Amino acid sequence: MSYSSDDQRILGEIERGLTRDDPALATLIDTLNEQFPHAADVPSDARAPRRNPRVVTAVVLAVIALLALILTAMLGSRSAPPAGVDGGPAALSSLSAVTGAHEGHTLP
Repeated sequence: MSYSSDDQRILGEIERGLTRDDPALATLIDTLNEQFPHAADVPSDARAPRRNPRVVTAVVLAVIALLALILTAMLGSRSAPPAGVDGGPAALSSLSAVTGAHEGHTLP
């Protein structure tokens, strides 16, 4: 990717300012550029291939579906409380049996 003359001029000013303000950092960057000279020559398109948005969407949806399935299995596998503990019909029948026995009545 080539820069316009204005961009090159601005980058040159930034580089000169960096060298003047922080020579240690400028030396470190020069050393890194010497160690990895090929990184600057590689076009930006070749550095990181773009991912297909449809593939990314499919993977995200698959992960969400898998998490929903696991959550459903976990919530659905809870054991029911013993009869009469949750205040359901079994609790009412045992309560009426006790009340009926106390009043002298029997339930069928």
